[in-house]
Amino acid sequence: MKNRLFRLFSFVTAIILIVSSFPLSASAASFNQIVNATTDIIMTNEGNYTTVVRNDNGSLSIGKICWHGTNALNLLKDIVALNPTQALSILGSSLYNEIITSYSWNTKIPTSAEASVIAVFLSTAESRKVQDETAWKYISEYVDHGMALGITEPEALVFFADFENQNGRAGAASFYYEVRNAYGTVNLGTLYAASSKNPRRTRTYNFCATINWNNYSNSPAYRKDDIAPEISDVMVSDITSQGYTVSCTASDNVNVTSIYFAVFHKDDGSQNAKWYKQETTATASMTIDIAEFGNRTGYYYTFIYAFDEAGNYAYVELNAIKVPDATPTEPKLSLTVSATTDGTVGGEIRWKASTSGGSGDYLYTFDLYKDGKLIDKRNYSDYNDFPHTVKTTGSYYVVVSVYDKVSGKTTMASSTETNIFIPIVANSFKADMPAAILGQSVSWSLDVTGGEGELQYSYTLYKDDTVIYSSPYKKNYTKFTYPPDDSGVYNVIVNIMDSRSQVVSVKSDDITVIRPLSVSNVSFSSDYAVAGKSVTCSAEVLGGTGSYTCKFSIYCDDILVLESENISTSEFTFTVPKGGNYTAQVTVKDADSTVTQAEGGNLTADEKAKKGDANCDGELTAADARYTLRYSAGLEKVDEAFLYAMDVNEDGRIKAADARLILRVVAKIDKF
Repeated sequence: MKNRLFRLFSFVTAIILIVSSFPLSASAASFNQIVNATTDIIMTNEGNYTTVVRNDNGSLSIGKICWHGTNALNLLKDIVALNPTQALSILGSSLYNEIITSYSWNTKIPTSAEASVIAVFLSTAESRKVQDETAWKYISEYVDHGMALGITEPEALVFFADFENQNGRAGAASFYYEVRNAYGTVNLGTLYAASSKNPRRTRTYNFCATINWNNYSNSPAYRKDDIAPEISDVMVSDITSQGYTVSCTASDNVNVTSIYFAVFHKDDGSQNAKWYKQETTATASMTIDIAEFGNRTGYYYTFIYAFDEAGNYAYVELNAIKVPDATPTEPKLSLTVSATTDGTVGGEIRWKASTSGGSGDYLYTFDLYKDGKLIDKRNYSDYNDFPHTVKTTGSYYVVVSVYDKVSGKTTMASSTETNIFIPIVANSFKADMPAAILGQSVSWSLDVTGGEGELQYSYTLYKDDTVIYSSPYKKNYTKFTYPPDDSGVYNVIVNIMDSRSQVVSVKSDDITVIRPLSVSNVSFSSDYAVAGKSVTCSAEVLGGTGSYTCKFSIYCDDILVLESENISTSEFTFTVPKGGNYTAQVTVKDADSTVTQAEGGNLTADEKAKKGDANCDGELTAADARYTLRYSAGLEKVDEAFLYAMDVNEDGRIKAADARLILRVVAKIDKF
């Protein structure tokens, strides 16, 4: 019997990958040690040999470093090639053929069943061999890339390689240049400082900051664990005609990552086994439902497999489990009653009785009640439906008795109540204006008829689909008035309730409330500038109808010096043409051709920047020395027209000496 399912697995021992080792110059660790340490942290961040993530951003990811999409497909192809017979027996013909014939899995999301057998396939010795070799190749390329960019610190190379594993080669290169440009040097500290510092980045940084290189071999090495898990306390329980339950305990010297239950009916054979996976670290229990096997009773074979994170496994075979046939039960006569109605006085209610569990030869009686009183009756007949024309309002229901003419059994059932009321009819519900200007009150009027007794009304007011007011129910409340305090789209839902708690809801049309067009807060982005510098003039535009355009008129010493076109934004950037005192006028027009204006802004401009005023803010401070120093180091960009302000020693170059002289002048130690 063991050979039935044992043929599904044919494992071989892992091989040792031999790769040359060479040291990094001026480094405390060799290349191989760095790759081995990187492998360790990537597996901590990503997974293990049998990891399967079904949907990882649109495709699956698998294995110790979570190969994704088509990379995962190519990894599986390599594993299949080492032992096709074993691969076919584990994967099944459909998934096996898909793997060997597909070119792309960039949108592959496996089913739960496919994910289970892929995880089992990834536990084989062939898989561990391919994963070790492929991971070494990938991670070596990550480290090589970091070295080629100029990273020399071993800990920084580990951090960089983990980043590239998650973000790709282009993303890692972009990150490197971002760090170099921001900090001038690329090491573990600057890489972490520039990162998002999310849990993965922090975990990797802490690993790198405390790494002991003596823990990592100077030759290619992988996590070593040759001890298989142990399975104990196997128990079969709750055997019924629908299935059975199997439970067990699994233990391992490191960690049990998953337990599989492989089950097949004796008529199917092991090649058609169904695999059930449970993620666990201690105990597992699985209920087998024979509905998944065509509801066949009889003998079932069950195998339990336990896997650790290194891919080692153990299995036990249970004795054949017999699922008994269901015990036949005597049919039970049952009755249900349903009603159909148009819900109005003058309409018809029709009740229908549905019977099961008997001979099929029945007689029915119907007793009709209105408001708890018997008003009509039909004695035993073959008809299982009963119609009634409604003449007055009230609550109607029937009690039905059914007699089985073959068995002599009788059962009874009643219908739910069917309430017939005079319907509430809202003839109209609308506002007194199609649109309003902010400050106007809006009224909604309701015309309603019907209902039982005196009507009550409750109004709920919405602004831009959000409830802003709700009233309690009140009588004689057929007009609702509200003064909008903000622009937006308003509508109202009125709930109309009669004396029998019948409720009808009616929604009004939308009313648009607009704010009058206004423009204010005209200002410049700076209160000082130098001729030739760019300055932005902005204004705050509110209200109006539809989109708007702005025209900016710029004045220098009360003379118009430049004017913008009609633009669709409330900002206008211009180059200061000359020295003087600047103000601005903004003219706004909306879609209804409403026009409004505002003036403002106060900008003082000089014809030329002062000597040493590197940032052109009109003042000589330490900030100018810092700005000059950053420019000399290539960290700032300055329009060539203003370089003269930095060249304070007038030697034709911008150097640290200029920054030093500016600082001395600021401190009143020296003069220009």
